[in-house]
Amino acid sequence: MIKNVVDVALGDRSYKIYIGDRVLHGIAETIKEKCGSVRAALITNAKVWDYYGSQVVEALDVEGIGYELILVPDGEQAKSLSVAEKVYGELIEKGFERKDAIIALGGGVVGDLAGFVASTYERGIAYVQVPTTLLAQVDSSVGGKVAVNHPLGKNMIGTFYQPSLVYIDVATLSTLSERDYAGGMAEIIKYAFIKGEPLLSLLQERKDEIQARDVDVLSQIVMMSCSIKAEIVEADERDLGLRAVLNYGHTLGHAIESVSGYQYNHGEAVAIGMVFAAELSERLGLLEKKDVELHRRVIDMYGLPSSMNASSIDEFMKVMERDKKRSMGGHVFVLLDGVGNPVVRRVDDNDLIAALEAFLKEG
Repeated sequence: MIKNVVDVALGDRSYKIYIGDRVLHGIAETIKEKCGSVRAALITNAKVWDYYGSQVVEALDVEGIGYELILVPDGEQAKSLSVAEKVYGELIEKGFERKDAIIALGGGVVGDLAGFVASTYERGIAYVQVPTTLLAQVDSSVGGKVAVNHPLGKNMIGTFYQPSLVYIDVATLSTLSERDYAGGMAEIIKYAFIKGEPLLSLLQERKDEIQARDVDVLSQIVMMSCSIKAEIVEADERDLGLRAVLNYGHTLGHAIESVSGYQYNHGEAVAIGMVFAAELSERLGLLEKKDVELHRRVIDMYGLPSSMNASSIDEFMKVMERDKKRSMGGHVFVLLDGVGNPVVRRVDDNDLIAALEAFLKEG
């Protein structure tokens, strides 16, 4: 049953996030009600299709919604213009029009690709996010950022395009690997540190239930995370200011992903990046040491890395220099002026180098 509904209030682009347990059977009724569509392109990959395709198709059949299946490759390789072009081709060949809809069934890669295609096909077609990974449920499916990659950078080609609705079934998290589940928890931990209570206490007090993937507590923390992101997106849909706080832990995190050749997944890299951001906040007199230790404790609690070793900071600085140029001349970090109070600051090279050298030696 649907346990929670989160509203994302964006004027004529407003939508709802439906959150529940074993609720895929109800998705078609909601799509029909919110989109008015009687035909949908179901974009997913073979792995997710094997797990959940029959449930979604059965629901569509009951409501009389016709569908065409479009399978895309698994993994980051699917987020490319070449794959998008193939999807456009299938939509054109199958006669899809603006009155139809796209359903994105899968993780963040599928959601990003399908959303990008939806935003550009016939100048915009309705799309529905049905995220099946924890990372996608609390992050990429909400907020309307959709993109594909370019050989010179991730997410370099994209748009802002809000879904018609987001439909989250936490039961799909039962099939995630331990590593992917932990990676999704990193983003929830991020929300806890930038917002504070009550999510931060909940993560500590109900850790065993969360780790056991109890659907009731999962529904609760997914709802709280989506509510935090929705509040920020409502205030800054186009990422011109406040929305930057969602990048807590991401500045060094992106560099870790790049320098390690993606040996660390996104959540693992962000977890390390959050500890560094906390240490940098302490070094600059913004955060108390006990709150830095709280970062380590909560991150360790969920089996995520809180440090790393590196013999040199040079490669990290090179990656962050590229970000620096994109942000017009300063290393921009999201820091904490106390837990629950994120601030965006430019950090000079000397402070950054000293903090980074100390942090990487600690690991």
